[in-house]
Amino acid sequence: MNILIAPNYYKGSLSALKASDKICDAIKSKNQSISVTKCPLADGGDGTIESIYSATGGEFIITRVKDPLLREINAVWLKQGNTAIIEAAKANGSSLLKQDELNPHKATSYGVGELILDSIKKGCKKIIIGVGGSATNDAGYGALRALGVRFLKKDNTEINFDISSFLELSEIDTTNINPALKKIEIIVAADVTNPLTGSNGASMIFARQKGAKESELEHLDTLLSYFADISSEYLHKDNRNLSGAGAAGGLAYGLSEYLGSKIVGGFNLISKLCGLDDKIKVADLVITGEGRLDEQSLLGKAPIKVAELCQKYNKPCVVIAGSKDSKVDWNKYFKAVFTLTDKKIDTEYAMKYTENLLVILVKEKLNINELV
Repeated sequence: MNILIAPNYYKGSLSALKASDKICDAIKSKNQSISVTKCPLADGGDGTIESIYSATGGEFIITRVKDPLLREINAVWLKQGNTAIIEAAKANGSSLLKQDELNPHKATSYGVGELILDSIKKGCKKIIIGVGGSATNDAGYGALRALGVRFLKKDNTEINFDISSFLELSEIDTTNINPALKKIEIIVAADVTNPLTGSNGASMIFARQKGAKESELEHLDTLLSYFADISSEYLHKDNRNLSGAGAAGGLAYGLSEYLGSKIVGGFNLISKLCGLDDKIKVADLVITGEGRLDEQSLLGKAPIKVAELCQKYNKPCVVIAGSKDSKVDWNKYFKAVFTLTDKKIDTEYAMKYTENLLVILVKEKLNINELV
């Protein structure tokens, strides 16, 4: 029997690689004869470079950048020959902030621009940027500013980093943008398909989890709409409605609009690099998972994508999630659904002891013979 373990990142708790190891160890403790293949996944968000590195190798590079609140931090990216693989969340991720620091008005993607500049400096001709897991809602403004774009008021001074200053934006100057970018291929791996603005856009759908109050959502959307209006006026194009433009608070939009970057599905790109299809074809059972299953999971997140591939190849798929939204019928996608939380175990406890709970669940509740 061959079992494929292909989880996503358990946000705030456990990497996909570590989760794969723990599930594998638990299965092997029950039956050493079972063949287990590990394929830790990502969909463009947290864990992207780790997932790709585990499949194809490379060199980790550490770069000094600014975090979402403009504090100096070390961020890592992956170099594979002349290709850079950047996980934007290493510079603008919500995991870099405490809960009371989350603020979509102030959080900036500036550090992502600094990672792009460093990869160019180190000779990369192609850049793949996974953009999920962000704390930002700035339409890529911060990253673009780091790359040399000037966003000016009427008095020719630059607007500040708080995106409320978008309403002061009068002129855009791209003459100082790093010239090397003209020769660089940039691919944006998005973890969702939402546009930049509107009822299904970055602000309305994702800003709550970045610290926004319900009453602020429409204003945030208005700010991004205004930014896109001015941008299209100066650039003579408008990419706000591209599939995935709203990923990472619109970072995908900014990179596409200003740099001509191509937006692709993060899961599709990463799963191809990892050879996921071929691994599913020879598996008898596939186990996937992530921190939470909810309606956002249906927008292109890894576990649902894994389940769809399993349906394509007629393979049973099981998911182990930290928690789930019971309003969704998950049985449409998975043969079995397990969660680490229940009436006795709350979310806070589960996030603190994810490793242990994962092992216990696999040992005690995962009956492989019934699932195959």
